[in-house]
Amino acid sequence: MLKSKLMTYIDAVSRHGSVRRAAEVLNIAPSAVNRQILEFERAIGTPLFDRIPRGMKLTSAGEVVVSHIRRMDGEIALMDARLRDLRGLQSGTVRLLAASGLMSSFVAQVVAQFCEAHPLLDLKIDTLPSDDIVRLVGEGDADLGLSFDLPRDPDLITLASMHQPLGVVVAPDHPLAPRPALRLSDCVGERLILPPKGSGIRVLLDVAFAETRIEPNIVIESNSVQLRKALVREGVGITILAAVDLIGDVSDGVLSHVPLADPHVPGQTLKLVARAKGTLEPLQAKLAEAFRKAFDGLGAIA
Repeated sequence: MLKSKLMTYIDAVSRHGSVRRAAEVLNIAPSAVNRQILEFERAIGTPLFDRIPRGMKLTSAGEVVVSHIRRMDGEIALMDARLRDLRGLQSGTVRLLAASGLMSSFVAQVVAQFCEAHPLLDLKIDTLPSDDIVRLVGEGDADLGLSFDLPRDPDLITLASMHQPLGVVVAPDHPLAPRPALRLSDCVGERLILPPKGSGIRVLLDVAFAETRIEPNIVIESNSVQLRKALVREGVGITILAAVDLIGDVSDGVLSHVPLADPHVPGQTLKLVARAKGTLEPLQAKLAEAFRKAFDGLGAIA
């Protein structure tokens, strides 16, 4: 075992904020964890943690040690993955975080093809808001992040990026469906089904509504892209989405996506990110490459 018990204990306490919670996760006695950390602190002559009423907080020395431990974890994982590749195996674990709206279309297609080619893949996928994706990928708790308009962060590197113009999503028999392009003013009076205030598309739209002095007729708010599309199919109203959110829906003829050719609506940027200071394992890098290639094909559905 390349990683010592001491490093495991220090890492666990830093992640869980207390000796007790770390010991529960590791399934060992809290006294064993505390004793080894105290012995190490005495040996180096400085504490790794501030003992505060609410738990354990890393000191500056502790941050140095934990940073080293996690870098070493990444190198060990990379070595293990490369050894598996040398043995001809295509197994490994990939942790992917993505915006919920991308799951049933874009992510599903890429992952389905990738899993078929790599049947031993252990893929863990979760949906989270953009801020959480940035934080968890930057901290090394996820390998890849995929979302719209991810904020810039020094802990992240962009692996692929593509601008996605927004468009009005309507039922195929809606009067706006045959139009080659629309402006926001064309949607005046329409029943709008939009995400809640403060979310990505909604921020762009609220700014555009204010700039154009349009009073939107918002009848339903939901952060579920699937629900918004389902309500459009049922004729409840119309919504606004990027083209990538409509993969399959337009080709199957169940929805129409009419581009918004409006200077007040800039569109969104879809990004695939990874940890800047980390190194992707071979299988993680292969999945990232699969997403890069899929990005190249997004122009065909815009």
